[in-house]
Amino acid sequence: MQRRRNGSEESWLLSYADLITNLLLFFVVLLTAANLSKGRMQQIVKSISGSESPTSLESIRKEIDAQIAQKQMQELVRTNVTADGLELSLNSGLVFDSGKAQIRPELEQAVTSMLQVLAPYSTKYSFAVEGHTDSTPIVSGGLFASNWELSSARAIVVRQRLEAAGLARERIRVEGYADTKPLPEEQLTGLSPQERLARHRRVVVRIY
Repeated sequence: MQRRRNGSEESWLLSYADLITNLLLFFVVLLTAANLSKGRMQQIVKSISGSESPTSLESIRKEIDAQIAQKQMQELVRTNVTADGLELSLNSGLVFDSGKAQIRPELEQAVTSMLQVLAPYSTKYSFAVEGHTDSTPIVSGGLFASNWELSSARAIVVRQRLEAAGLARERIRVEGYADTKPLPEEQLTGLSPQERLARHRRVVVRIY
């Protein structure tokens, strides 16, 4: 009798231990989900459901790619979806004159129309405008003291166009990286030295 009573008294510990374990796993899943970017979450949802949301980053990319092809601006803009979001990479060598931070007049309308595509998604996503340069130092006596100032100034100019296109200013941030974030080598394979430098010179609008 005593042995049976001890067993029944201790059985609740197994249920309690199972409950604690399940709660721990639940909070681990919540913490993991909280740290995932929207892009990564959308990839997980797509792999489970097999379908793409109309407002997903991949869907937005397809819409932008269609406009790029229609306007024949493949050399001007490149798109890429990463775990950090959807990146629209503007070729600074085409958009800006060397050492300057004003959009070339003949491309002003093209850049503006491209950025206006993002306006409908401005309530769902945030935006970062990243300025990048190549490793060539700024010539002394120019408009900018270094590549840091140049990359930041170009990013600010693109930010202004985003705001003019209807994006709320509190959803846009500006980042200047100079030459500290070069492109990965696999994106530069087969390019000449000058083409490699040109690829590094870019302004990236990242949607996340």
